[in-house]
Amino acid sequence: MNRIVGGMFGLKVEPDAQCTAPPFLAKRHILLSTARSGIAFLMGYLVPNSVWMPSYLCDVMLKAVVGSQVKFYPIDTCLRIASKEWMNALREGDLVLFIDYFGFPTEEEMVQAAKQKQAWVIMDASQALLSNTAQPLADFTLYSPRKYLGVPDGGILATNNPAISIRDQQLPTPPPSWWLRSLRASVLRYEFDQYGGEREWFNIFRQVDSEGPISPCQMSELSQLLLQHHFDYPSIAQRRRDNYTKLLEQLGEYALFGTLPQGVVPLGFPVRVRNRDHVREYLFEHNVYPPVHWPIEGSVPDRFQDSHRLSDEILTLVCDQRYTDDDMARTALLFRRVAEAT
Repeated sequence: MNRIVGGMFGLKVEPDAQCTAPPFLAKRHILLSTARSGIAFLMGYLVPNSVWMPSYLCDVMLKAVVGSQVKFYPIDTCLRIASKEWMNALREGDLVLFIDYFGFPTEEEMVQAAKQKQAWVIMDASQALLSNTAQPLADFTLYSPRKYLGVPDGGILATNNPAISIRDQQLPTPPPSWWLRSLRASVLRYEFDQYGGEREWFNIFRQVDSEGPISPCQMSELSQLLLQHHFDYPSIAQRRRDNYTKLLEQLGEYALFGTLPQGVVPLGFPVRVRNRDHVREYLFEHNVYPPVHWPIEGSVPDRFQDSHRLSDEILTLVCDQRYTDDDMARTALLFRRVAEAT
């Protein structure tokens, strides 16, 4: 049986001999247990009247906005900001969140326009941990190492604005029961990759991912040590780019991003396909597990029709550093077989 493609990362037990300094820790930053808690931290730090968020997003981000009004701006079916008209209502001191979807950068002109309105800007780089596409005008950048690496917890809120002084203020440790379950899932996935067996890690991961702390907590010492000493980041970045390129060669007509610019290190290979759920079930049957980023029904108003259409059709094929050219060839073959048959 072919090994599975996809799912959470197992714990990175052995340090890489070519370990390099983590590029996402180069700026002044706070180390948090989850990325979502970085948004909650800014709610207390900035106290904005309104928080502007894209109409295509993970709904857990909305739960972190406390004490401010959430407003949406439109994202089209190609993951681009559909217009600037919403900026007419943008006010000084509002917070605008942009997402670097799948590692690809937000349009710089949009960031510039928001800053000209004297709004605060946070770049959500949770899907762009290793991309070298930082927006210098952004006040804050948010990272989520768990989406790229084998660590049990972690979120990073960084700033390159010299006027901003963010400190951890002796944040509490994460809830012990949550963190221990997260660690257990990471260990079980590591053991599964090494020895096979049951997939208990999957259900545990789903629980801890949905229950991750929103109130700001410290990143665990274990995750800090792993990020500093266990990963060869340039090699990880190159493997992801190579795998993305392999899928692009085979599935270019389905790709949401038809080119791979320099500096972009993709989270995955997003595609749009009719009968998405049928396609996904077929891939599951063949041990390929593409996630959906993201379901937005009930979280984003129905008037954002393009975003809802995208949410019904999008699928993220896995192309991370764990996988080889052969894995990508098998993924592409299976996807094309079912996509062309539906």
